[in-house]
Amino acid sequence: MARFKPDFEEVPPSKMIPVSLKLNPTVLDNMEAVRERLKINRNNYINLAIDAFNHYQRYKMVKDQIAFENFETTPYYRFIIKELEELNTITLTQEF
Repeated sequence: MARFKPDFEEVPPSKMIPVSLKLNPTVLDNMEAVRERLKINRNNYINLAIDAFNHYQRYKMVKDQIAFENFETTPYYRFIIKELEELNTITLTQEF
């Protein structure tokens, strides 16, 4: 079974930045239960969890941006398609 590698660069512990967290006790208990079952140390688990959450948030932001841009441009493209269809239906009555 291939071991998952985090999307972030692995650095030595001396270069890691300490962070103080205030976690909800329920969240902490659930995290510890999952972490123990996966047999991953706490720091690595939290780094992976934050990385996964960041990927999810970036995905949502890109998805929202695409939906917004699609909403903005759709009426414009509909107008162009309508104009082109009208041009296709017009028959030339004048001879050059």
